[in-house]
Amino acid sequence: MALIAVAITIALQACSSDDESETPLVPKILTPGTDHRPLNWQAPDYRQFELTMSLQVQLGDTLVNFQSQQDLMCVTINNEVRAVTGPKSTLGEIYFPLTIAGNGSEGVMTLNYYCDNLHRIYTIPNWGTFNPSIAPSGDGDIYRPKFTNYVFQ
Repeated sequence: MALIAVAITIALQACSSDDESETPLVPKILTPGTDHRPLNWQAPDYRQFELTMSLQVQLGDTLVNFQSQQDLMCVTINNEVRAVTGPKSTLGEIYFPLTIAGNGSEGVMTLNYYCDNLHRIYTIPNWGTFNPSIAPSGDGDIYRPKFTNYVFQ
């Protein structure tokens, strides 16, 4: 809970104006919601697919202040879960290593993030196309999607 209080304080400071008499507003997407940890986000049976695509993802927006070890990142293709993972840490850097299952160039991926501290699921539709030949860390840098730029579920 202390992490939530610190993150909300940071968000409040970022949203506050020069006039201290005004009450700062917290964007709705950073207030606690009612989503539960998705039980249907289960790793696929990789034996059912021809290929895999590996990516490393870090939160690229304000949500980084709310992340916890209970969070989940999930990739779906055609509404079918193709990868799911919790956060990992290396040398103090928190990231989500995704191994995405697929068959050929079968379609568009949707990226989903469950934030346990906020009890919210954030989604980036049409995040990318399944392509097992791309570098796991992107073009020279790790993938840092900005979920707060999209409408959440």
